[in-house]
Amino acid sequence: MKTLLSLAFATALSSPAWCGDTVITKAKHSDAAMGQPAKDTTEVLWIGPGHMRVEEGTSVTIVRGDLSKMYMLDTAAKTVSTIDLPFDMKKYMPAEMAPQMEQMAAMTKVTVTPSTETQMIKDWNATKYTMTMTMPMGGSMTQVMWVTKDIGTDRAGWSEMFAAQLASSPFASSMAEEMRKVDGISVQVERTLSMMGNESKATENVLTVEDKEAPAGHYEVPEGYTEKPFDPMSGMMGPGKGRGAGRGPRGG
Repeated sequence: MKTLLSLAFATALSSPAWCGDTVITKAKHSDAAMGQPAKDTTEVLWIGPGHMRVEEGTSVTIVRGDLSKMYMLDTAAKTVSTIDLPFDMKKYMPAEMAPQMEQMAAMTKVTVTPSTETQMIKDWNATKYTMTMTMPMGGSMTQVMWVTKDIGTDRAGWSEMFAAQLASSPFASSMAEEMRKVDGISVQVERTLSMMGNESKATENVLTVEDKEAPAGHYEVPEGYTEKPFDPMSGMMGPGKGRGAGRGPRGG
């Protein structure tokens, strides 16, 4: 992954400049499940050459390919967790837990299946992909993604940055390689999660895509933020719950 990540970032950084970064705004909904209420949020994704920023509520993730760093910010608490890329889970958990996490990761199976089925999603030509995921203790997830190549951004660089973000969640780390099969950006996602006899659904829909010049310092950690050790276990709380939500299984 290190070589692929380096090549993708180098390509992105050397590509001809376009007018501003690509800004994608998504509407996200998750049904009530396991004691958690239904939730509606808005995600704003900024993609540029060698950098990416994801905003959802008070959670902000910045990926900097030029620095081989990822920053996870809590804008309410004004804290930041700094992660080295390529991501190595062993660096961020007690040594005695590493074998257990490796075993759980090995038990998590992910398959992405492309199709020839197409349809128009708003103004975009989209192709259907299906991802299936089986997790330890009998959990499973099915995710139907409608993916387009019509959004004008560096897809190779974006794919590598997205994979780096996915790898920071224990359950989603096994997804990073498989998601490279997805050629484009998802404009509509329908997700079904089954766990402990309960089923919940979630959706993501792209609302707008535009080119913008990023504000100064948009891909940097603001002054006054306190460093907080990264806790990969927060990503095990599942989609829509906790700090790891949105860092785990999602639409690409």
